[in-house]
Amino acid sequence: MKPDILILGAGLAGTSLAWHLAGRARVRVLEQGPQPCAEASAQNAGMIRRLVPSARERAWACRTHERLAERLPDWADADPFRRTGSLIALGDADSSEAHALEAAAIGLRERGVGVERVGGAELVRHAPAFAGSAVAHGYWIEDDGVCDPHALGAGFVRGALRRGVRFDFDTRVDRILTVGDRVVGVEAGGETIHAGHVVVATAAWTPRLVAPLGIERPLLPFARHLFFSEPHALATQEHPWCWIDDAGVYVRPETGAFLCSPCDETLVEVSPGPGSRRAVQPLGRAIAHDKLERWLPALRDLRLHQGWVGIRTFTPSREALVGPDQDLAGLFWMTAFGGFGVSCAFGAGETAADRLTGTRAEHPIDECSADA
Repeated sequence: MKPDILILGAGLAGTSLAWHLAGRARVRVLEQGPQPCAEASAQNAGMIRRLVPSARERAWACRTHERLAERLPDWADADPFRRTGSLIALGDADSSEAHALEAAAIGLRERGVGVERVGGAELVRHAPAFAGSAVAHGYWIEDDGVCDPHALGAGFVRGALRRGVRFDFDTRVDRILTVGDRVVGVEAGGETIHAGHVVVATAAWTPRLVAPLGIERPLLPFARHLFFSEPHALATQEHPWCWIDDAGVYVRPETGAFLCSPCDETLVEVSPGPGSRRAVQPLGRAIAHDKLERWLPALRDLRLHQGWVGIRTFTPSREALVGPDQDLAGLFWMTAFGGFGVSCAFGAGETAADRLTGTRAEHPIDECSADA
């Protein structure tokens, strides 16, 4: 049966879109790997972050947080969301990041989110990891939390399957097919599949797919380190996740230890086929230790004993690419979420599904969020 909508890629973006489209259209999802959400979707720390400068990502993240807090039926057996609180801080009160975060905090308060600006002893009271830190101030959000990306993706797939979506794994897309100025389907796994719309949700592998179409949508894959520490006394279940925005470092407690990233970025090439996770480099570990010693001295003794390098794909503007293509009818974008794929998954999938089906969500995201 010809699908109405063919989704390329079964990461969180693709599976969320499939979940939102299920029962509203005939949907088929193609994934080159053996399972869903195994690439960039599985290579992050799983924080649901709403305090972000982009109004569009902020709206998506708020919607994602709202839906995850509802404990929907498709996640009844494995609730992916856990409330922890967050503390997002700044090293320089006059930096461009500081002004952007203050504007974002105002935007969140307008949406009814409790955001408290804190500093000094109050900052340390919420997050002891900041003891002795020279950060200027921070923003405390009590009901922020973390999400298990695997459980989130599994729920998307489970619900989509129940409502008739077809998933094909180990299926590599060889070519996107066009007739005139319209995309009509793909060639994949020795099969020609025609569809009303083809959705590109392939992140770092997107340039290889779209280059033969003669369209230029620059997508930049960056490698970033994430480490898991040895057990630490401050890594309690009550400790919030913490992010120093302008310094580029975050930590989040996990089973008595910390996940830590120095938020480094190295532009890389991604090989064809699945398998984007890479090994830790000594420089990445050194950068992480340097940032911890400077900005979170209470964690200067943190031993980062294992980790990995994941891929984060961005547009040059750092805005996700979501919406119909400007030049080719039938081609739809759902990609380049960078490090915020977990935070935005639910909201962005809802927006894209409404755009593809010509309907409006019960709680619509701002109109600008659907523009590619």
